[in-house]
Amino acid sequence: MASTPTKRATGTQAVDRAADLLVQVLDAENPLTFSYLTNKSGLAKGTASRLISALERKGLVQRNNNGEIEPGTTLNKFALRSSTTGKLVERLQPILESIGEATGETASLAVPGVNVIENIAQVDAKYLLSSTNWVGQKVPYHASAAGKVLLAFGAAQLPEGKLEKLTKFTITNINDLNNELQKVKRNGYATIVDELETGLIAVAVPIVNEFGNVVAALSISGPSTRINQNRINEFITILKNEINKIAVKNSRSNNRKKGAA
Repeated sequence: MASTPTKRATGTQAVDRAADLLVQVLDAENPLTFSYLTNKSGLAKGTASRLISALERKGLVQRNNNGEIEPGTTLNKFALRSSTTGKLVERLQPILESIGEATGETASLAVPGVNVIENIAQVDAKYLLSSTNWVGQKVPYHASAAGKVLLAFGAAQLPEGKLEKLTKFTITNINDLNNELQKVKRNGYATIVDELETGLIAVAVPIVNEFGNVVAALSISGPSTRINQNRINEFITILKNEINKIAVKNSRSNNRKKGAA
């Protein structure tokens, strides 16, 4: 007697299974491997792969550089809406758009994270050849322009241990990095050329709150095939002009608070 063919999961079952996978990712303290998720859920590898791919397409989960699965950009953006960081994004979004319009390159906003910078907002470049979508990605402090700014101005500290060498130009000697950070603090901006990825250039400046504390970094990034030293100088000027506007707004806000006191 022929065996009864296995029934395909109904639409409701597929949603339930995808939701279960998503909850596991959200509940985990660290990114999860595909093998862990399949073993934990009891799903066949093919089924789990299809469901995870569907979640990825909607930005609900994403894979990090190690191929592990973590919450995606859609959820990260939702989580930011009512948070202090979300208010920062809302406040600086017009500035990101202004920078993107003026340069045509990728404009990003980053804040300190645990051992890495957290990219929380971005305006994409207008070119087909452009830098990646950084939102939700975690980048080492020592290999990014934004990270150097946050370190130099005391908004973050380097994690303990050896600095990872991502390219042959990544600064991994602590004395060399400290010298670089002193330069960043003197100049008021940081740059990277091929330090995070070969062919990637970025420039970043600090964002200061109304109390004078550096809380974030604003950056412009793009490919070295399009960005030369003249363009870097142009980016520095644009970024500094934008943060000067923020400083003026902070000053006006403080004056209003004092007047109301």
